[in-house]
Amino acid sequence: MTDTKLSIVITGADTELGQATVRQFVALGHKVTGLTQDKDGAATVRSHGGIAVETDPSNAVELREAILAANADVVVNLTPQKANTLLSDGQDWKGFDKTLSATTAALLTAVKDTDIKLLIHTSYTFLYGNTRDATESTPLSIPGDDPIFKMAIATENQVTNSQIPACVLRLGYLYGPQSEDLKLYIKSFKLGRPYFAGPDSNLGNWLHFEDAAIALVQVAQQQPKGAIFNVVDGVPVSFADFIDRFAFTLGRKRPGHIPMWLTPLALVLVVTPQQVDLLKLSTTVGCDSFRKQFGWSPRYPSYREGLQQTVDTWGSSAA
Repeated sequence: MTDTKLSIVITGADTELGQATVRQFVALGHKVTGLTQDKDGAATVRSHGGIAVETDPSNAVELREAILAANADVVVNLTPQKANTLLSDGQDWKGFDKTLSATTAALLTAVKDTDIKLLIHTSYTFLYGNTRDATESTPLSIPGDDPIFKMAIATENQVTNSQIPACVLRLGYLYGPQSEDLKLYIKSFKLGRPYFAGPDSNLGNWLHFEDAAIALVQVAQQQPKGAIFNVVDGVPVSFADFIDRFAFTLGRKRPGHIPMWLTPLALVLVVTPQQVDLLKLSTTVGCDSFRKQFGWSPRYPSYREGLQQTVDTWGSSAA
């Protein structure tokens, strides 16, 4: 790691991942400018030690002004991660193709011909589709042929094909104490509501917010231009096992599962098509390249430790 202090600009800085990332950079003495869309988001950024700037993430002029004013060394694009979760009914994904298209295009325009040393673009490991032991060289696939996931691949390609010094991180599904969607499951457990878990045999890749933030810091400090990395905890697990473990960690019984034999129409009444597409996938992803290059090892090496930390953090906050 380098001791050089950097000027970091983060898009989506008030999001769940954004907050953890701001804290990690600030803790190491880096100057952090967090971009957000409103006053509440700005207050959130400031509460974690960042400098808040209100900008429209799809407005290239506003983004460029903020980046130049910060004299940014590194720009971290966390806007794509706003929807990167299996912990909701998929509503976060509705219309997200337009968000990905507009914000990525604006950001690439904003950083063009600036003096930034690196743009870090965050993407998704589920884009490998139904694949075992995917590495960074494994071809990407479009889950369910969905336009949102097509756009996710297209925007990643826009970044890697640009003339801008860039690095892409494909992250696992995010979770941790910040997750508002995870907190909603507690209410569902209390009400005895079943949830659509998907097939028990279908595996997904997971990553705690804090481990994702640490990975982003390490990339910003080492600045591996032109690289693509998978970042996951290394223990793929089904959504059913993840949520059931969450219930057990809370001291509750196993929640009910909405059975797979329900018709697709009935499923869409409960969850969005995007969520159904993601739960149809069984993807396992290797993270050896990132671990070796950065000496990175997750604080929470599996969902078990991560969920225990989540529940413990909530208990400490309540106390």
